[in-house]
Amino acid sequence: MELNFITNSVLFDVRESVAYITLNDPAQMNPVTAEVMRDLIQCLNYCERESDVRAIVLRGAGGNFTAGGNVKGMKERLDKGINTTKSGIRSGGEFIMRLKTISKPTIAWIEGAVAGVGMSMAMACDFSIAEETAKMVFAFVNIGFVPDGGVAYMLSKAVGPARATELLMSGKRFSGAQAKEWGIITEAVPKDQLEETVQKYIKKYAQGPSVAYAQIKRLLLSVNYQEMNACMQNEVEAQYVCSITEDHREAVNAFVEKRKPVFRGR
Repeated sequence: MELNFITNSVLFDVRESVAYITLNDPAQMNPVTAEVMRDLIQCLNYCERESDVRAIVLRGAGGNFTAGGNVKGMKERLDKGINTTKSGIRSGGEFIMRLKTISKPTIAWIEGAVAGVGMSMAMACDFSIAEETAKMVFAFVNIGFVPDGGVAYMLSKAVGPARATELLMSGKRFSGAQAKEWGIITEAVPKDQLEETVQKYIKKYAQGPSVAYAQIKRLLLSVNYQEMNACMQNEVEAQYVCSITEDHREAVNAFVEKRKPVFRGR
């Protein structure tokens, strides 16, 4: 089975029982918008219902995974007085839950920059393999937002509340190697070994016992992630509260103007 199609920002390609989902706006570092989320959900729907798809690979085009949300788009909406936060967060939550609960093995192929909801996407995959030098950041707080895409839940599970608090509240950058050390991702390798390493995962999980994999995923979800959906529902209201603050507007303007924001706590 071979299939290939492309939307405005997502390339979907199925080869040899493996579905490759590629965020495909490299000029903008593959931003994740509500429209992109809808396209990604359609890709996952196809993968779930087609028995010939036995593994799923998620990556970004042009050497970066994704820089997360489209901050320039946020500024345009702020300037126009348009607030789409609730619908956007709901779309993101739906995609992350589809990614986390899909019965097929999922593999994140991580290069370059990974920020914001891109970290949520990476952590929602079963296996995340990154360059050691990948630049990662839970960037939500840097634009006056709270973490979304279930990342507060997943990160707390992965690294414990103390480090999760530090990473989410500081908004500091860290490397792929550090992410591996802390248990955020599966593996970090030198750049020149990344493709070979990812291909090993693809070969193993596309050719393995698919029914057993699906049942293992179901068992792990029942043990570890029962409250994740409730967490993401809470994100909708929390993010909306942040979206109407002066601090969020200031942070977005500062990002576009390439300066440091001045937060005033309101």
